[in-house]
Amino acid sequence: MNPIRAFSTALSLTPIIFRLANCLDIFNPSHYASTDVISRDIAVIGGGSSGTYGAVNLHKRGQSVVIVEKEAILGGHTNTYTDQLTGITIDYGVQAYWNIPATRNYFQYLDIKTTEYTGYSRTEFYANFETGQQVPVNASSNYTAYLEQIEKYPYLEWSWTLPDPIPNDLVLPFAKFMKKYHLEDIGYNVFWAAQGLSNVLDQLTVNVFKIFDKSFIDALQGGDVRSLNGNGEIYTKASAVLGGDVLLSSQVIAASRPTNDTRVKLVVSTPTGNKLIIASKLLISIPPLSDNMKAFDLTDRESNLFSQWSYSGYYTILVNNTGLPSGYRFRNADAATLSNIPKLPAPYQITETNIPGLFYIWYGSPYAMEEAAVKKDITAIIYRLQKAVNVSTSLVPHFVEFKSHTPFKLVVSDDSLRGGFYRDLEGLQGYRNTWYTGAAIISHSSAILWNFTETLLPQIIAA
Repeated sequence: MNPIRAFSTALSLTPIIFRLANCLDIFNPSHYASTDVISRDIAVIGGGSSGTYGAVNLHKRGQSVVIVEKEAILGGHTNTYTDQLTGITIDYGVQAYWNIPATRNYFQYLDIKTTEYTGYSRTEFYANFETGQQVPVNASSNYTAYLEQIEKYPYLEWSWTLPDPIPNDLVLPFAKFMKKYHLEDIGYNVFWAAQGLSNVLDQLTVNVFKIFDKSFIDALQGGDVRSLNGNGEIYTKASAVLGGDVLLSSQVIAASRPTNDTRVKLVVSTPTGNKLIIASKLLISIPPLSDNMKAFDLTDRESNLFSQWSYSGYYTILVNNTGLPSGYRFRNADAATLSNIPKLPAPYQITETNIPGLFYIWYGSPYAMEEAAVKKDITAIIYRLQKAVNVSTSLVPHFVEFKSHTPFKLVVSDDSLRGGFYRDLEGLQGYRNTWYTGAAIISHSSAILWNFTETLLPQIIAA
């Protein structure tokens, strides 16, 4: 038996692998079958929006690549459900894409047919999800004053390049920022747009600007597109382009990343056993949290940065048998708070899809939650909403799909920002033959991610 395969490939046993490294060179190709040694120009870690874009466009440029993705499909925050009876597709994760050249070029290459994103037109019902009571909400959609503030910091749209010192407004809690500039009338809609950024009133203003940005406001005015056949098609076609260079249900469990020009070596746990990847360079698109990165042989410089993140919990769900009326969107609100913004954990919304009786739910939390706890809370809320709209039913809610997007929207503290966190993070580009892209590095807008990754690829190839 191959001695490498004798080890458990569970990520939780990574420390065991490192302890055994002293007596067995797990990075030696001779310890693997030849078919289990993968030599490539570039290894991409993470098959979400930016990782897949990077792999496809490196392939397009003639680079040999391999992509390592822990899930069974590519797509990251993209979740597409296809109804077996009607063939209707429902996107219950990523909804749409900013219609800029990076998006159009990518979709043209993958032969993705698009249509304008319009969202769902539904009867709006604002309610306190803790009580089920209806809440009067009168939020403004006039973002002129908000845009005037964002436009003071044009660099935020495309980068995390912050001036030193950082403007004080950017590190104000968003509640204080709203009051300072009399933006309370749009507060609820900012909360609504920034779904996934937990407890928006407590967040630093710069983090709100990075998620509810000009691209998002442009989308509200018709500037976004979606795949005509569901956004999952993007990743189906990307997988076809990459072919056997995609390792699904796979994770890096050990890494050798020398500081000189020696090639990177990765031990990867896959459904068919461990593989050894030998690559000239590494492109990482997963959230660079300490736990996610512990297999990558971090230096103190890297560990110090990756340990500073905090994040939100975020879950996307499809549920039927709710007993709720057709054609409704239930929005969480609180009559007693600033701008009617509710505290989380809780759902942001419960909205009927284009499949009658099937509702999608986006659930946010300031911390990671177990699936059972999220489902229990949602079930209780559905029963409260039934009473709010005078529905009497014996139906028990059935969860059709449940996807965790945790960790979502990585952020750092005021002190870290002022201490040059993002300057130091940028300084890691190319360090130890490793480059970084992804939502934590730049934005949660796929189009902005693709644009950023597009500018990064020539640097990676040339290095």
